Amino acid sequence: MSGLLIFFLIAALGLAGCADSLKSHPAPQKWTTGFWFWRGSSIDTTWSGEPLDALFVHAGSISKDDFSYSRQPWRVSAELPDLLPKAQEYWVVFRYEKQGVPDLSVAAMVADKVSNLQQAARKRHLNLAGVQLDIDSPTGSLPQYASFLREVRKGLPKGFEISITALLDWFRDGTAIAEVIKETNEFVPQFYDVGDLRSDDGAIAAKIDATRWGPLFNRYGTRFRIGVSTFGRVRMVPKPGGAGAGYFRSLFFRDVSPLDIGTNPAFDLQATRSQADELVLNYRANRKTRIAYNDFEAGESIRFTVSTPEAVHAAVDSVKRMKGNLAGVLFFRWPASDESLAMRPDEVLIAAGLITQDRRTGSSITAVDGSCTAVKCADLVVLNTSRFSPKAVRYRIRSSTELEYFLPEKRTPVRMSGASELELSLPPYGGRARLYLGRAVTASPATFTLEEEQ
Repeated sequence: MSGLLIFFLIAALGLAGCADSLKSHPAPQKWTTGFWFWRGSSIDTTWSGEPLDALFVHAGSISKDDFSYSRQPWRVSAELPDLLPKAQEYWVVFRYEKQGVPDLSVAAMVADKVSNLQQAARKRHLNLAGVQLDIDSPTGSLPQYASFLREVRKGLPKGFEISITALLDWFRDGTAIAEVIKETNEFVPQFYDVGDLRSDDGAIAAKIDATRWGPLFNRYGTRFRIGVSTFGRVRMVPKPGGAGAGYFRSLFFRDVSPLDIGTNPAFDLQATRSQADELVLNYRANRKTRIAYNDFEAGESIRFTVSTPEAVHAAVDSVKRMKGNLAGVLFFRWPASDESLAMRPDEVLIAAGLITQDRRTGSSITAVDGSCTAVKCADLVVLNTSRFSPKAVRYRIRSSTELEYFLPEKRTPVRMSGASELELSLPPYGGRARLYLGRAVTASPATFTLEEEQ
Protein backbone atom coordinates (compact mmCIF):
# COMPACT_ATOMS: atom_id res chain seq x y z
CA MET A 1 0.00 0.00 0.00
CA SER A 2 1.47 3.33 -1.01
CA GLY A 3 2.36 5.95 1.57
CA LEU A 4 -0.03 8.41 -0.04
CA LEU A 5 -2.95 5.98 0.31
CA ILE A 6 -2.08 5.33 3.97
CA PHE A 7 -2.03 9.07 4.57
CA PHE A 8 -5.54 9.52 3.15
CA LEU A 9 -6.88 6.57 5.15
CA ILE A 10 -5.50 8.02 8.38
CA ALA A 11 -6.91 11.43 7.50
CA ALA A 12 -10.33 9.91 6.78
CA LEU A 13 -10.32 8.06 10.09
CA GLY A 14 -9.33 11.25 11.87
CA LEU A 15 -12.17 13.19 10.29
CA ALA A 16 -14.61 10.42 11.19
CA GLY A 17 -13.40 10.58 14.77
CA CYS A 18 -13.92 14.34 14.84
CA ALA A 19 -17.41 13.89 13.42
CA ASP A 20 -18.26 11.33 16.12
CA SER A 21 -16.94 13.69 18.76
CA LEU A 22 -19.09 16.53 17.48
CA LYS A 23 -22.13 14.25 17.34
CA SER A 24 -21.64 13.36 20.99
CA HIS A 25 -21.80 17.03 21.96
CA PRO A 26 -24.28 18.65 19.55
CA ALA A 27 -24.72 22.40 19.67
CA PRO A 28 -27.83 23.42 21.65
CA GLN A 29 -30.95 23.86 19.51
CA LYS A 30 -32.45 26.72 21.49
CA TRP A 31 -31.78 29.25 24.21
CA THR A 32 -33.01 28.15 27.63
CA THR A 33 -33.54 30.06 30.85
CA GLY A 34 -33.37 28.54 34.29
CA PHE A 35 -33.10 29.29 37.98
CA TRP A 36 -31.30 27.61 40.82
CA PHE A 37 -33.86 26.71 43.47
CA TRP A 38 -31.82 26.62 46.65
CA ARG A 39 -32.51 25.65 50.24
CA GLY A 40 -34.73 28.42 51.56
CA SER A 41 -36.22 29.25 48.16
CA SER A 42 -39.99 29.10 48.18
CA ILE A 43 -43.04 29.36 45.96
CA ASP A 44 -44.25 32.96 45.94
CA THR A 45 -47.88 33.65 45.18
CA THR A 46 -46.81 36.64 43.05
CA TRP A 47 -45.34 34.29 40.43
CA SER A 48 -47.87 33.14 37.86
CA GLY A 49 -45.71 32.93 34.76
CA GLU A 50 -45.33 30.14 32.23
CA PRO A 51 -43.30 27.03 33.18
CA LEU A 52 -39.57 27.72 33.25
CA ASP A 53 -37.25 26.06 30.76
CA ALA A 54 -35.20 24.50 33.55
CA LEU A 55 -35.05 24.45 37.33
CA PHE A 56 -31.88 23.30 39.11
CA VAL A 57 -33.01 22.15 42.54
CA HIS A 58 -30.64 21.87 45.49
CA ALA A 59 -31.79 18.41 46.53
CA GLY A 60 -28.61 16.79 47.85
CA SER A 61 -25.72 17.55 50.18
CA ILE A 62 -22.32 15.90 50.51
CA SER A 63 -20.61 16.16 53.88
CA LYS A 64 -17.78 14.65 55.87
CA ASP A 65 -17.52 14.26 59.61
CA ASP A 66 -13.87 15.09 60.25
CA PHE A 67 -14.16 13.95 63.86
CA SER A 68 -15.86 10.64 63.13
CA TYR A 69 -14.11 7.37 64.03
CA SER A 70 -16.36 5.35 61.74
CA ARG A 71 -14.96 3.61 58.68
CA GLN A 72 -17.14 5.78 56.45
CA PRO A 73 -17.17 9.44 57.61
CA TRP A 74 -18.78 10.62 54.36
CA ARG A 75 -22.52 11.29 54.20
CA VAL A 76 -24.83 12.02 51.26
CA SER A 77 -28.38 13.21 51.92
CA ALA A 78 -31.04 14.02 49.34
CA GLU A 79 -34.68 15.06 49.22
CA LEU A 80 -36.87 16.91 46.72
CA PRO A 81 -38.66 19.99 48.14
CA ASP A 82 -42.41 19.51 48.47
CA LEU A 83 -43.28 22.55 46.34
CA LEU A 84 -41.46 23.57 43.18
CA PRO A 85 -42.19 26.09 40.41
CA LYS A 86 -43.33 24.48 37.17
CA ALA A 87 -40.58 23.79 34.66
CA GLN A 88 -40.08 21.90 31.41
CA GLU A 89 -37.19 20.00 32.99
CA TYR A 90 -35.60 19.61 36.40
CA TRP A 91 -32.06 18.92 37.53
CA VAL A 92 -31.11 17.79 41.02
CA VAL A 93 -28.08 19.57 42.47
CA PHE A 94 -25.67 18.01 44.96
CA ARG A 95 -23.58 20.53 46.88
CA TYR A 96 -20.30 19.93 48.73
CA GLU A 97 -19.86 22.90 51.05
CA LYS A 98 -16.13 22.56 51.63
CA GLN A 99 -13.35 23.28 49.16
CA GLY A 100 -11.99 20.04 47.81
CA VAL A 101 -13.06 16.87 46.01
CA PRO A 102 -15.05 14.18 47.82
CA ASP A 103 -13.56 10.71 48.16
CA LEU A 104 -14.16 8.35 45.23
CA SER A 105 -16.31 6.17 47.51
CA VAL A 106 -18.84 9.01 47.62
CA ALA A 107 -19.54 8.70 43.87
CA ALA A 108 -21.58 5.52 44.29
CA MET A 109 -23.47 7.11 47.20
CA VAL A 110 -24.40 10.10 45.03
CA ALA A 111 -25.51 7.86 42.16
CA ASP A 112 -27.68 5.83 44.54
CA LYS A 113 -29.38 8.96 45.89
CA VAL A 114 -29.95 10.19 42.32
CA SER A 115 -31.80 6.95 41.54
CA ASN A 116 -34.03 7.50 44.58
CA LEU A 117 -34.73 11.07 43.52
CA GLN A 118 -35.59 9.90 40.02
CA GLN A 119 -38.23 7.56 41.43
CA ALA A 120 -39.68 10.36 43.57
CA ALA A 121 -39.74 12.70 40.56
CA ARG A 122 -41.60 10.14 38.45
CA LYS A 123 -44.32 9.84 41.09
CA ARG A 124 -44.74 13.63 40.92
CA HIS A 125 -44.58 13.68 37.10
CA LEU A 126 -41.45 15.84 37.12
CA ASN A 127 -39.21 15.57 34.07
CA LEU A 128 -35.83 14.92 35.69
CA ALA A 129 -33.09 15.45 33.09
CA GLY A 130 -29.92 15.05 35.08
CA VAL A 131 -27.76 15.74 38.10
CA GLN A 132 -25.54 18.73 38.72
CA LEU A 133 -22.49 18.59 40.97
CA ASP A 134 -21.74 21.86 42.76
CA ILE A 135 -18.23 21.17 44.01
CA ASP A 136 -15.60 23.89 44.46
CA SER A 137 -12.58 21.83 43.57
CA PRO A 138 -9.23 23.58 43.97
CA THR A 139 -7.81 24.20 40.51
CA GLY A 140 -4.89 21.89 41.23
CA SER A 141 -7.29 19.06 42.11
CA LEU A 142 -9.17 19.01 38.80
CA PRO A 143 -7.68 15.61 37.75
CA GLN A 144 -9.16 14.08 40.92
CA TYR A 145 -12.46 15.80 40.17
CA ALA A 146 -12.49 14.28 36.69
CA SER A 147 -12.01 10.84 38.25
CA PHE A 148 -14.84 11.50 40.70
CA LEU A 149 -17.23 12.49 37.89
CA ARG A 150 -16.25 9.38 35.94
CA GLU A 151 -17.23 7.23 38.93
CA VAL A 152 -20.52 9.07 39.41
CA ARG A 153 -21.49 8.45 35.80
CA LYS A 154 -20.98 4.69 36.18
CA GLY A 155 -23.86 4.45 38.65
CA LEU A 156 -26.34 6.89 37.10
CA PRO A 157 -29.61 5.77 35.51
CA LYS A 158 -29.41 5.25 31.75
CA GLY A 159 -29.70 8.48 29.78
CA PHE A 160 -29.15 10.65 32.88
CA GLU A 161 -26.92 13.65 32.16
CA ILE A 162 -24.19 15.26 34.28
CA SER A 163 -23.82 18.99 34.72
CA ILE A 164 -21.27 20.80 36.87
CA THR A 165 -20.87 24.31 38.18
CA ALA A 166 -17.49 25.76 37.26
CA LEU A 167 -15.18 28.32 38.84
CA LEU A 168 -13.62 30.80 36.43
CA ASP A 169 -10.13 30.09 37.76
CA TRP A 170 -10.36 26.57 36.32
CA PHE A 171 -10.16 28.01 32.80
CA ARG A 172 -6.76 29.66 33.07
CA ASP A 173 -3.85 28.19 31.12
CA GLY A 174 -2.26 24.98 32.33
CA THR A 175 -5.19 23.44 34.22
CA ALA A 176 -6.88 20.06 33.76
CA ILE A 177 -10.32 21.55 33.05
CA ALA A 178 -10.52 19.69 29.72
CA GLU A 179 -10.34 16.37 31.61
CA VAL A 180 -13.23 17.46 33.83
CA ILE A 181 -15.47 18.70 31.01
CA LYS A 182 -14.86 15.45 29.11
CA GLU A 183 -16.81 13.67 31.86
CA THR A 184 -19.83 16.00 31.65
CA ASN A 185 -22.74 16.79 29.35
CA GLU A 186 -22.65 20.46 30.26
CA PHE A 187 -20.84 22.92 32.50
CA VAL A 188 -21.99 26.17 34.10
CA PRO A 189 -19.34 28.85 34.74
CA GLN A 190 -20.44 31.09 37.61
CA PHE A 191 -19.91 34.82 37.14
CA TYR A 192 -20.27 35.86 40.75
CA ASP A 193 -18.19 35.84 43.93
CA VAL A 194 -15.03 35.51 41.86
CA GLY A 195 -12.93 37.89 43.95
CA ASP A 196 -12.02 38.37 47.57
CA LEU A 197 -15.18 38.69 49.65
CA ARG A 198 -13.21 40.98 51.96
CA SER A 199 -12.59 43.50 49.17
CA ASP A 200 -13.93 46.99 49.60
CA ASP A 201 -15.99 47.33 46.39
CA GLY A 202 -18.92 45.29 47.71
CA ALA A 203 -19.50 43.57 44.36
CA ILE A 204 -21.09 40.14 43.98
CA ALA A 205 -21.40 39.83 40.21
CA ALA A 206 -18.49 39.78 37.79
CA LYS A 207 -18.77 41.73 34.56
CA ILE A 208 -19.10 39.32 31.64
CA ASP A 209 -16.80 39.85 28.67
CA ALA A 210 -18.15 37.69 25.83
CA THR A 211 -15.13 38.29 23.58
CA ARG A 212 -12.83 36.86 26.24
CA TRP A 213 -14.91 34.00 27.62
CA GLY A 214 -16.95 32.89 24.61
CA PRO A 215 -14.06 31.39 22.60
CA LEU A 216 -12.63 29.86 25.78
CA PHE A 217 -15.84 28.03 26.72
CA ASN A 218 -16.60 26.97 23.15
CA ARG A 219 -13.25 25.29 22.59
CA TYR A 220 -14.37 22.17 24.49
CA GLY A 221 -17.26 21.36 22.14
CA THR A 222 -19.58 20.80 25.12
CA ARG A 223 -22.87 22.47 26.00
CA PHE A 224 -22.60 25.23 28.57
CA ARG A 225 -24.83 27.69 30.39
CA ILE A 226 -23.74 30.81 32.24
CA GLY A 227 -24.50 31.39 35.92
CA VAL A 228 -25.72 34.95 36.62
CA SER A 229 -26.38 36.36 40.10
CA THR A 230 -29.70 37.94 41.03
CA PHE A 231 -29.32 37.87 44.82
CA GLY A 232 -28.12 40.46 47.31
CA ARG A 233 -25.95 40.59 50.38
CA VAL A 234 -25.56 42.73 53.49
CA ARG A 235 -22.50 43.09 55.67
CA MET A 236 -21.01 45.42 58.24
CA VAL A 237 -18.05 47.55 57.20
CA PRO A 238 -15.50 48.98 59.69
CA LYS A 239 -14.62 52.63 60.02
CA PRO A 240 -11.93 53.65 57.49
CA GLY A 241 -8.59 53.87 59.26
CA GLY A 242 -10.09 52.43 62.43
CA ALA A 243 -8.94 49.46 64.49
CA GLY A 244 -11.00 47.05 62.41
CA ALA A 245 -10.10 48.46 58.99
CA GLY A 246 -9.78 45.72 56.39
CA TYR A 247 -11.92 43.33 58.39
CA PHE A 248 -15.50 42.92 57.21
CA ARG A 249 -18.02 41.38 59.53
CA SER A 250 -19.93 39.32 57.00
CA LEU A 251 -23.05 39.03 59.08
CA PHE A 252 -26.31 38.27 57.36
CA PHE A 253 -29.47 39.93 58.62
CA ARG A 254 -32.45 38.19 57.04
CA ASP A 255 -34.79 40.64 58.75
CA VAL A 256 -32.92 43.84 57.82
CA SER A 257 -33.36 45.63 54.50
CA PRO A 258 -32.43 49.03 53.04
CA LEU A 259 -35.93 50.11 54.06
CA ASP A 260 -35.07 49.64 57.74
CA ILE A 261 -31.78 51.53 57.57
CA GLY A 262 -33.00 54.18 55.12
CA THR A 263 -35.61 55.39 57.59
CA ASN A 264 -33.08 55.61 60.43
CA PRO A 265 -31.66 59.15 60.86
CA ALA A 266 -28.51 57.73 62.45
CA PHE A 267 -27.27 56.69 58.97
CA ASP A 268 -26.25 58.63 55.88
CA LEU A 269 -26.54 56.96 52.47
CA GLN A 270 -24.00 56.81 49.66
CA ALA A 271 -25.22 54.89 46.58
CA THR A 272 -22.78 53.61 43.94
CA ARG A 273 -22.69 50.95 41.22
CA SER A 274 -20.35 48.00 40.82
CA GLN A 275 -18.65 47.25 37.50
CA ALA A 276 -21.47 44.81 36.75
CA ASP A 277 -24.09 47.53 37.46
CA GLU A 278 -25.20 46.17 40.82
CA LEU A 279 -26.47 48.71 43.30
CA VAL A 280 -24.17 49.20 46.30
CA LEU A 281 -25.81 51.05 49.19
CA ASN A 282 -23.44 52.15 51.92
CA TYR A 283 -25.20 53.44 55.05
CA ARG A 284 -22.64 55.12 57.29
CA ALA A 285 -23.43 55.75 60.95
CA ASN A 286 -23.21 59.43 61.87
CA ARG A 287 -23.41 58.60 65.56
CA LYS A 288 -23.35 55.58 67.83
CA THR A 289 -26.40 53.38 67.30
CA ARG A 290 -27.63 49.80 67.46
CA ILE A 291 -29.19 47.66 64.72
CA ALA A 292 -30.35 44.05 65.11
CA TYR A 293 -28.27 43.41 68.24
CA ASN A 294 -25.17 44.94 66.62
CA ASP A 295 -23.55 48.14 67.88
CA PHE A 296 -22.30 50.72 65.39
CA GLU A 297 -19.76 53.40 66.15
CA ALA A 298 -19.78 56.65 64.19
CA GLY A 299 -18.03 55.99 60.86
CA GLU A 300 -18.93 52.31 60.71
CA SER A 301 -21.28 51.22 57.92
CA ILE A 302 -23.77 48.62 56.88
CA ARG A 303 -23.54 47.83 53.18
CA PHE A 304 -26.16 46.28 50.90
CA THR A 305 -25.28 44.93 47.48
CA VAL A 306 -28.35 44.40 45.32
CA SER A 307 -28.76 43.04 41.82
CA THR A 308 -30.64 45.38 39.46
CA PRO A 309 -32.57 45.15 36.19
CA GLU A 310 -29.66 46.93 34.50
CA ALA A 311 -27.18 44.37 35.83
CA VAL A 312 -29.28 41.43 34.65
CA HIS A 313 -29.92 42.98 31.23
CA ALA A 314 -26.22 43.68 30.66
CA ALA A 315 -25.23 40.17 31.77
CA VAL A 316 -27.74 38.38 29.53
CA ASP A 317 -26.87 40.61 26.58
CA SER A 318 -23.19 39.70 26.96
CA VAL A 319 -23.91 36.00 27.41
CA LYS A 320 -25.92 35.83 24.18
CA ARG A 321 -22.88 36.96 22.22
CA MET A 322 -20.95 33.83 23.21
CA LYS A 323 -22.99 31.66 20.79
CA GLY A 324 -21.57 28.27 19.71
CA ASN A 325 -22.33 25.64 22.36
CA LEU A 326 -24.08 28.16 24.59
CA ALA A 327 -27.40 26.78 25.91
CA GLY A 328 -28.60 29.78 27.95
CA VAL A 329 -28.42 31.26 31.43
CA LEU A 330 -29.02 30.08 34.97
CA PHE A 331 -29.98 32.69 37.53
CA PHE A 332 -28.87 32.33 41.13
CA ARG A 333 -31.32 32.20 42.65
CA TRP A 334 -35.06 31.78 43.16
CA PRO A 335 -35.73 33.84 46.31
CA ALA A 336 -37.44 33.05 49.58
CA SER A 337 -40.91 34.57 49.97
CA ASP A 338 -39.77 37.02 52.68
CA GLU A 339 -36.42 37.90 51.09
CA SER A 340 -35.79 41.57 50.39
CA LEU A 341 -32.39 41.50 48.67
CA ALA A 342 -33.01 39.02 45.84
CA MET A 343 -34.84 39.95 42.65
CA ARG A 344 -38.22 38.32 42.07
CA PRO A 345 -38.46 35.90 39.12
CA ASP A 346 -40.68 38.26 37.11
CA GLU A 347 -38.25 41.14 37.68
CA VAL A 348 -35.39 38.96 36.45
CA LEU A 349 -37.19 37.73 33.34
CA ILE A 350 -38.43 41.21 32.40
CA ALA A 351 -34.91 42.64 32.84
CA ALA A 352 -33.50 39.83 30.69
CA GLY A 353 -36.01 40.61 27.95
CA LEU A 354 -37.56 37.15 28.22
CA ILE A 355 -41.04 38.30 29.16
CA THR A 356 -42.58 41.66 28.35
CA GLN A 357 -43.27 44.46 30.76
CA ASP A 358 -47.03 44.31 30.22
CA ARG A 359 -47.05 40.90 31.92
CA ARG A 360 -46.81 42.82 35.19
CA THR A 361 -48.82 45.86 36.26
CA GLY A 362 -47.54 48.73 38.36
CA SER A 363 -47.44 48.80 42.13
CA SER A 364 -50.52 47.26 43.70
CA ILE A 365 -52.02 46.29 47.04
CA THR A 366 -53.41 42.95 48.14
CA ALA A 367 -55.76 42.46 51.08
CA VAL A 368 -55.70 39.00 52.68
CA ASP A 369 -58.62 38.09 54.94
CA GLY A 370 -57.40 38.01 58.53
CA SER A 371 -60.25 35.71 59.68
CA CYS A 372 -61.41 37.96 62.52
CA THR A 373 -64.79 37.13 64.12
CA ALA A 374 -66.35 40.20 65.76
CA VAL A 375 -64.97 42.62 63.13
CA LYS A 376 -63.56 42.50 59.62
CA CYS A 377 -59.80 42.57 59.25
CA ALA A 378 -57.34 42.32 56.40
CA ASP A 379 -53.58 41.97 56.16
CA LEU A 380 -52.31 44.50 53.61
CA VAL A 381 -49.39 43.71 51.29
CA VAL A 382 -47.95 46.15 48.75
CA LEU A 383 -46.18 44.91 45.64
CA ASN A 384 -43.70 47.72 45.10
CA THR A 385 -42.36 48.17 41.57
CA SER A 386 -40.44 51.32 42.57
CA ARG A 387 -38.02 49.67 44.98
CA PHE A 388 -35.00 50.72 42.89
CA SER A 389 -36.10 54.36 42.76
CA PRO A 390 -33.27 56.76 43.74
CA LYS A 391 -35.94 59.11 45.05
CA ALA A 392 -38.32 58.75 47.98
CA VAL A 393 -41.69 57.23 47.01
CA ARG A 394 -45.00 57.95 48.70
CA TYR A 395 -48.12 55.84 48.37
CA ARG A 396 -51.66 56.60 49.49
CA ILE A 397 -53.89 53.64 50.40
CA ARG A 398 -57.64 54.22 50.47
CA SER A 399 -60.21 51.99 52.14
CA SER A 400 -63.78 51.77 50.82
CA THR A 401 -65.01 52.10 54.40
CA GLU A 402 -63.70 53.81 57.52
CA LEU A 403 -60.97 52.09 59.49
CA GLU A 404 -61.69 51.16 63.09
CA TYR A 405 -57.95 51.03 63.64
CA PHE A 406 -54.74 49.94 61.92
CA LEU A 407 -51.91 47.80 63.37
CA PRO A 408 -48.71 48.62 61.43
CA GLU A 409 -45.93 46.08 60.98
CA LYS A 410 -42.83 46.84 63.02
CA ARG A 411 -40.32 49.17 61.27
CA THR A 412 -42.70 49.79 58.34
CA PRO A 413 -43.13 53.54 57.55
CA VAL A 414 -46.92 53.52 57.24
CA ARG A 415 -49.47 55.55 59.23
CA MET A 416 -53.13 56.47 59.24
CA SER A 417 -53.57 59.82 57.52
CA GLY A 418 -57.37 59.92 57.63
CA ALA A 419 -60.41 57.97 58.68
CA SER A 420 -60.15 55.76 55.62
CA GLU A 421 -56.60 56.47 54.43
CA LEU A 422 -53.10 55.20 55.04
CA GLU A 423 -49.85 56.84 53.95
CA LEU A 424 -46.74 54.81 53.10
CA SER A 425 -43.46 56.72 52.72
CA LEU A 426 -40.50 54.76 51.34
CA PRO A 427 -36.95 56.12 51.37
CA PRO A 428 -34.73 55.97 48.26
CA TYR A 429 -33.93 52.37 47.29
CA GLY A 430 -36.60 51.07 49.68
CA GLY A 431 -35.44 47.58 48.87
CA ARG A 432 -38.59 45.52 49.29
CA ALA A 433 -40.63 44.34 46.33
CA ARG A 434 -43.20 42.71 48.59
CA LEU A 435 -43.96 44.74 51.71
CA TYR A 436 -46.32 43.71 54.49
CA LEU A 437 -47.89 46.87 55.93
CA GLY A 438 -49.97 45.53 58.80
CA ARG A 439 -53.57 44.71 59.69
CA ALA A 440 -56.51 46.96 58.87
CA VAL A 441 -59.66 46.52 60.98
CA THR A 442 -63.09 47.70 59.79
CA ALA A 443 -66.68 47.21 60.90
CA SER A 444 -67.77 45.96 57.48
CA PRO A 445 -65.92 44.37 54.53
CA ALA A 446 -63.59 46.80 52.77
CA THR A 447 -61.66 47.02 49.53
CA PHE A 448 -58.36 48.84 49.25
CA THR A 449 -56.76 50.85 46.44
CA LEU A 450 -53.20 52.11 46.03
CA GLU A 451 -51.93 55.16 44.21
CA GLU A 452 -48.41 56.57 43.95
CA GLU A 453 -48.20 60.28 44.67
CA GLN A 454 -46.11 62.41 42.34
